[in-house]
Amino acid sequence: MERHRPFTLLARAYDRIMDDVPYEGWARFVLAVLGGEGYFPRSVLELGVGTGNALAPFLERGLDAEGLDASEAMLQIARSKLPGVRLVRADFRDFDLGRRFDLVYSAFDSLNNLTSPEDLRAAFARARAHLHAGGWLAADLNTPEGLRELGREEVWEEEGVRLVYGYDPASGLGRLEAWVNGEAEVHLERGYTPEEVAVLLEALGFGPVFALTYPDAREPDLLADRFWVFARAPA
Repeated sequence: MERHRPFTLLARAYDRIMDDVPYEGWARFVLAVLGGEGYFPRSVLELGVGTGNALAPFLERGLDAEGLDASEAMLQIARSKLPGVRLVRADFRDFDLGRRFDLVYSAFDSLNNLTSPEDLRAAFARARAHLHAGGWLAADLNTPEGLRELGREEVWEEEGVRLVYGYDPASGLGRLEAWVNGEAEVHLERGYTPEEVAVLLEALGFGPVFALTYPDAREPDLLADRFWVFARAPA
């Protein structure tokens, strides 16, 4: 059986699967947290722009926005929704857009697709290189506990789409097998703790670095399934 690259087949059904995701709420939350820090971004780069839904709320607020993603299939859908917006196919770990932004944003555990701390550090380094001095990174990540919980859900199925979740405690990797109209692709994710992420960011010169849960803006506890990390680039 042929297996397709991640987010190739799934692009066709992605918006249907994610129709209850709070894209507007996330954008409002991130901007409110940054506003509490006295920071009001005017430009944003999204890592993992996908089909464009998470970037749209920033465009609606008048921000100068760009996005990148590793999946051309996802980008094709995003381009149809966001005409005139620069959307680039690129690897999070190695990209150069030739400009800087006030905010680098990554929603819905896009960075968990980087399955080693070294790869995540490389992505953070590229984010820093694309931030203005004193700019901010805001990213949403799954924790190991979150991936364990997803693994317990096992199967989701609806209208030609079947998602089979799993978790390997030995490797710490979550696995999603996505079937779309009888064809399959496999996704792997690594969960990260707020402490692991903070160590990587602080080693790159970010600071302050702090983690919050959505939507209550509390410090994540040991049972948190996901968190937002906020990190300020050196001024």
